[in-house]
Amino acid sequence: MKEFGFFKRLWAEALPFVARSPEMKVAWLIEVFEKNSLTDEEISPYMHLLLNEYENFRNGLNYEVGVDCLKQIFAQLDRNVIAKMIQCVEIYDLPVLLSLITELSIDEAVLALRKKPPIFEKKFLLVIDKVFQAVNECRDGLLEQATQKMMREGEVPDHFSASYERFKEILHDEKILCSLYPHAKP
Repeated sequence: MKEFGFFKRLWAEALPFVARSPEMKVAWLIEVFEKNSLTDEEISPYMHLLLNEYENFRNGLNYEVGVDCLKQIFAQLDRNVIAKMIQCVEIYDLPVLLSLITELSIDEAVLALRKKPPIFEKKFLLVIDKVFQAVNECRDGLLEQATQKMMREGEVPDHFSASYERFKEILHDEKILCSLYPHAKP
């Protein structure tokens, strides 16, 4: 039995990240987090590969990873691992990551909302809106609770207040349009 463990470990070490199964990718990321061997910026491309594979399957491309497979894996993860993933992932991949997390806590939502796009981003508001929407879709009231916590702690990014007010107006407009056109898809 020990021989099987040795070969499994050897196979896992020799296999490139992109060729691994979703379970093996997540296990590798957890190991990297525990060892603290890579910086957040170095982990970010690996997170992108994992999330891109999931997003491609979710959007209908024929990939081997199943939509439910990664959700089940993420449901079993420790909260510290999820917080580290949110911290490491680029803001562009954040909505996909949040769609995998079944129960997003207020602290994790705050981590997500504190992220800001790079200064060279031309569609700054669109990127921010996607993050707001992803947090808002996690559960009712989470966006407001996370915003209140950020304001209480005084750790609000410069771009946040104006973007948040704008997003609240978008949600209000969406409710009005849904009431006027109940058969239209939001």
